[in-house]
This record gives sequence, C-alpha cells and structure tokens, in this order.
Amino acid sequence: MKVFVTGGTGYIGSAVAMRLKKAGHDVSALVRSKEKGAALQGAGIKLVVGDLGNPAGYAAAAYGAQAFVHVAQDHGPAMVDMDKKAITTARELLRGSVGGTFIYTSGIWVVGDTGEEPADEKRPPKPAGAVAWRPAHEQAALDLAKDGIRAVVVRPGIVYGGPGGGIPAMLFGTASKHGAAQIVGEGNNHWPMVHRDDLAELYVRLVERAPAGSIFHGNDASSHTLREIGEACSRAAGKREVSVLPLDKARAQMGPVADAFALDQRVSSEKARNELDWRPPTKASWPRRRSCSGSGTRRSSEVAFQRRGYVSCLTRAGAIASRSARSPWIATRCE
Repeated sequence: MKVFVTGGTGYIGSAVAMRLKKAGHDVSALVRSKEKGAALQGAGIKLVVGDLGNPAGYAAAAYGAQAFVHVAQDHGPAMVDMDKKAITTARELLRGSVGGTFIYTSGIWVVGDTGEEPADEKRPPKPAGAVAWRPAHEQAALDLAKDGIRAVVVRPGIVYGGPGGGIPAMLFGTASKHGAAQIVGEGNNHWPMVHRDDLAELYVRLVERAPAGSIFHGNDASSHTLREIGEACSRAAGKREVSVLPLDKARAQMGPVADAFALDQRVSSEKARNELDWRPPTKASWPRRRSCSGSGTRRSSEVAFQRRGYVSCLTRAGAIASRSARSPWIATRCE
C-alpha cells in the first residue's frame, strides 16, 4: 500500500514510518529537511520535504497515497490550525480513492481523569485543558467517512523508548541535573504507558485493517503511578529521591500542560487487542535495577527501559541504543 506519513522525523512518526516500510508498504514521509530524514531515506522511505502548515507544498507528492497517516505534532502557537489543515488536506487527497485510509493521531490526555475503573473508547472524552481542542479534531477526522474514507483515530499513551525517550526522558533529565526526578504533585496519579516500538506496530495494524470510524487507545496494560515512574528514573540516574512540584507552581511554570501531567488515568486498550490482535507487554516490572553493557554507554549518565527482550539506554543527550536483554519492562541504570 502507498502510505504517506506526516512528522516523518518526529519521535513517533519516525518509528511509524520505519515499521510501515518494514511491513512491506511503499512509504513517503513529510520531513523538514533531507538531512534530518537521512535515516528514513537510507531505509528506502521517500522523503517529502515540506511544512505541515503549508499543505500546498506537499500535497502533490502525497497525491496517490492510499493511506494518509497523520502523526506530526507542532507545539507552537499555530498547532491547532496546522492540525486542522492536515485533516482537510487528507480529505482532499483521499476523496474518491479506492480504499482511502486516514489515521489521525490524538492522545490519551483526551480521555481525562478516569477514576478506579479503566476507561475504554466508549467513554466520552473529558480532555485536559491543554488538549481541549482535540475532541473536535477527532470528530472531524471521523467525519471523513462521509467522503468514503476509512477514518480511524488512535490515542497513544505516554510513549517511552527509542531516540529521545519521550516524557520519561524528561524525568531522568531532571534527576541527572538536579539530583531528583521532578514530578507534578505528589505523584499518586496513574500514567498509561506504551513503548514506541509497540505503538509503531499498532499503526501498521490500523493502516492494514482497522474498521472505519474506530477509535483505539494505544497503551499497554501497566498501571504505574507518576511517583513510581519518577523514582525509577531517579534510581536509574544514580539518585534516590523525587522532587515534588506543587500543582499550582507547576501551572505557573508549565501552563495547562501541568494539569495534563497530573491526570489520574487507568485506560483500557482491550479493543486493540481484541480487534487487531495487538499484543504489547502485559506485565510490567519497573522499577527494578539491572546492569546493562555495550559500546557507547556512560556509567553515571544512562537509564534503561527493558521490554520484550531489548534494553534501551538513554544518555544525557537523549540518544537511545537498543541491546539484548531478557526481562521485559525494567527501568535501570546502565553500568
């Protein structure tokens, strides 16, 4: 299948593009520059140099794709407008095509606080303020079905692993720099997590066979608190403490994102398991200490998240290298 991916050099988008290519699809990816897309090009992915905010600059290259996978996320002031433009552009490119597919990337913060019972995709969204605009965009994406387009929404959990390390890398960074991972509030709230590689595999299944009009949660079955995650990152950095940033001070520093970090979420992704046979790890055992070794590691500056027989080591610079390991899902310091 010919697939066009936005955000090709992004944290999630690069993994999605690579996994789609590995699955045998003809993949084109929107990138800001050929230099940043060198790894994708080396893997046989066609580069489309352009800007998400200027659809006219990439529409011609994307024309003819059977699937439009929108992963790009711009966190600047034009974020909402550019996201809306991507949906509109997908409609224009896919309208009238046979089997045209649109995968829209939302996020788990749309679900809001969930309470004790895991929320599934049928639960009405109660988004955090930072993503209050997302439900309307989810609906706009699903409305592409009126034009005969197989539209699907995916809500990734908090992503970790791979180059950059996602939000958990921020916790490790504060531990390395300040001696303790800084968390928002007391940290008793739960975060739904997902490994970047598992999420990329979910996208392949969405492209290939997700039912039209579907919403899927993209998280594993773990249910760790923010404090547990922060403590794991602190230990991985050779520290023992977490630093609590009160929510009111976090709001002053971070704006509405602070409330998103403080969400207490227990989220079900059984739908993806039942309908798409997506099987991320179901047992999580971090935090737990374990040594790992390999070229390019620095004893005092790395954290590892082990999963499915691989260990990912996060350096101070944010780079991650995968090496063999046995136990799934362990946060540890690399010795």
